Amino acid sequence: MAEIFNTDIGHIQVSISVFFAGFAFGQLLWGPLSDRTGRKPMLYCGLFLFIIGAAAIYFTSNIYVLWAMRFLQAFGGSAGIVIGRAIIIDLYDKQKSVAIFSQQTQISGVAPIIAPLLGSVFLKYWGWNSSFAFLVILGIITFILVYKCVPETNARLVSKDAENAEKRTNLMEQLKVIIANKDFISNTMVGSVAFASLIIYISNAPFLFMELHGFSSEVFGLIFAFNSVALILAAYITPRLIKRIEETRLKFIATVILFSSCCLHILVSTYQLSVGLEIILLHISLLAIGILFPITSAHALSSFKEGRGTAAALMGFMQLMVTFIISGIVGLMEAQSIIPMVATRALIAIIAVWFAYRSLKSIRAFA
Repeated sequence: MAEIFNTDIGHIQVSISVFFAGFAFGQLLWGPLSDRTGRKPMLYCGLFLFIIGAAAIYFTSNIYVLWAMRFLQAFGGSAGIVIGRAIIIDLYDKQKSVAIFSQQTQISGVAPIIAPLLGSVFLKYWGWNSSFAFLVILGIITFILVYKCVPETNARLVSKDAENAEKRTNLMEQLKVIIANKDFISNTMVGSVAFASLIIYISNAPFLFMELHGFSSEVFGLIFAFNSVALILAAYITPRLIKRIEETRLKFIATVILFSSCCLHILVSTYQLSVGLEIILLHISLLAIGILFPITSAHALSSFKEGRGTAAALMGFMQLMVTFIISGIVGLMEAQSIIPMVATRALIAIIAVWFAYRSLKSIRAFA
């Protein structure tokens, strides 16, 4: 890509940062708009922008157009994330939402396994931009599926209640109500730490296994796939676990497991005990993260009868901003060991444990 765009690799890598910026700020728009104008119209708009952005990237060879279209693609694509969460909360109660979010996590867990494989095939036979042609096709298919299969779930619009329509809450008032909700803040922070921990792992895994431990790209792919299976497994067992363990208690247990596995990883890395142990500990930490995702999403959003899209938008934005800041700090360390990565994951896990413990303590106080 650097050769085709007549630039250096650093300029190509900027497109990834631009993508995440578009993904973060897009959520702030789509959530509130979906509360006011409906879920489906905003899904259509977001998918349209996603398709346009991906199609433009396929044809361009200008680095600045690439940056702009990556931002547009991410800006549009973020509608699916934030509105999808709002639709789930519109349709299901808290416990059922955990099960549905778990199914989402299963799908998300499959993506890191098959995406690199598909990408390598596209690159080998059709060139770098064929991946974006594939994304255009996926966007069009998703657009059709939204049209045929997704109902309008915004209760205010479905009921067509004129009186309620006149009482729409001001956006700033909605944000104040959301931010003042302790359950929302607590679960969003735990979910943000889990998401940041996952992204830090994904960003540093190639350095850990290929550069430090000297594994080939093929072996690294197998290790990465093995750890990704932890997310799928967690999504499968979470709905079953909440039938036996109260959800807030399970959330606390998962944060403790995440913190413990990260601390043990520090010891294993410091004394270079075993690569196998590192893989197992990473697998366990991802299992804990996979348990936390559906629980924190459902609990953060189910508190609100109105403004669910806005709440989902704020939750997604906070997750990305926390991830951006923490992963940026890790990247600036430029260490020649993996210790900064594992130490950072352990430190931020303490935050998750603290917020989860506060939630558990408040539940016990009302029991």
